Amino acid sequence: MADIFSLSAMLGSMTGVTTMLLGLVLLILVHEAGHWLVARYYGFKTPVFSIGFGTRNMSWVLGTFWETEFRITPFLLGGYVSIPELQDESTMLELQKQSGGDASKVQYKVFPVYQRMLVAIAGIVMNVLTALVIFAALFFFVGKMTATPTTQVAGFAEQVTIARDAGIQLQDVIVTVNGVKTDSPQLVMQTLQTRKNLVTQIGVNRGGSPVEVSVTPNDKGQIGIAFTLKVEANKLSFGSALVESGKTTYDAIAGMFHGLGMMVGLVEKPQGAEMRGIIGIVQMGSDAYSMGWYQFNWLLAMISLNLAVMNILPIPALDGGHMLFFTIEGLRGKPVNPALKGRVTLLFVAMLMLLFVYMTGADLLRIFGISF
Repeated sequence: MADIFSLSAMLGSMTGVTTMLLGLVLLILVHEAGHWLVARYYGFKTPVFSIGFGTRNMSWVLGTFWETEFRITPFLLGGYVSIPELQDESTMLELQKQSGGDASKVQYKVFPVYQRMLVAIAGIVMNVLTALVIFAALFFFVGKMTATPTTQVAGFAEQVTIARDAGIQLQDVIVTVNGVKTDSPQLVMQTLQTRKNLVTQIGVNRGGSPVEVSVTPNDKGQIGIAFTLKVEANKLSFGSALVESGKTTYDAIAGMFHGLGMMVGLVEKPQGAEMRGIIGIVQMGSDAYSMGWYQFNWLLAMISLNLAVMNILPIPALDGGHMLFFTIEGLRGKPVNPALKGRVTLLFVAMLMLLFVYMTGADLLRIFGISF
C-alpha cells in the first residue's frame, strides 16, 4: 500500500493540483455570478455571495459591493448567492423574527414565477456558455485536434511481452509483417491474426535504418504492442469554431445524460467505467495540466458542462429543484407548502452529502490501490 506521504505525488504535481483547484473555483464563481447578475437585474436582494460553504466567522470577507457581501470560505465544495426572495415563507418569518418582529426592517417583494425561474436557471446557463467559449477559443486559437493512428510503437503490454522480448523497441515503425506492407495499425493487427503461433518476420524502420525481427504471435494473434496516435491541430475560422463548439457541447451534454442513465441502471455500464468525486476530479485535472493547457482547458469545459447537467436535475437543493417547485407553483397558482418543501429539501441534502462522502471514500481507496 502506498505511503500516505506520497499522496501529493499520486495526485500529480502540486502546481497541477493548485491550478485545478483554482479552475474549480473559477467555475463556481461563473455559476454563482449567473444567479447574482440575473437577480440584480430584476431587483432581488443579494445580501451574500460566497465561494465555498461556511459561516461568516470562518470566511474571508472581501467587502460589500452593490449591496452584496462577498466571501471566500475554506470549504470549496461549491458556492451560493443568498437570495431571500427565493426562500420559502418559513424562512421569511424567521428573518422577520431576527429583526425584532419589525416587518418593515425585512421587506421582500414577491417576484413573478418566471423571474424566479430565470434566476434559478442562470447559473446553469453560465456554465454552458463557459464551455462554449472555452471550446470555441481552443478551436480558433489552437485548432481542432485530430488523431491519426500510425504504425509507430508507443508501448508494450504488461501481460503479453512477445514483441518486447523479441527486440522490438519504442519508436520503431512497423513497415512489413511477414512481407506484407503495413501502413496502418489495423492492417498490422489483421496480418498478425493470420499468423497465430507461427514464426513471423516483422520489418521495422528504426531511426532511418531497416531492421527485421522474428516474433511468434500468441493464439490470439497478439504480440503485445501499442501504437502511437499522430495528433494534429487544425485551426478553424471564427464562425467554424463557434459551430464546432456548439456541436461539441451538444455531444458532451448528450454523453453526460447517457452517463446518468448508467448511474441509475437505465443504460448498461461499460467495463471499467467509474465515477469520480472531488479528489478524483482534482487528480484528473492535475494529469491534464501535465499534458498541456489544451487538455487542461478542455477538461475545465467538460466539468463546467457536468455542473450544468447535475444542477438542472429536478432534485431539491439544486437549481433544478428550485425550477421544479416554481413550476408546481405556476401550475397550482400558489407556492408548495413551506414545511413540506423544507423537509423534502433536507432529505435530499442528506442524500447528496452521503453521495459526496461515498465518492470521496472511493477516490481515496482508488488512490491507495484498494479495490472494493
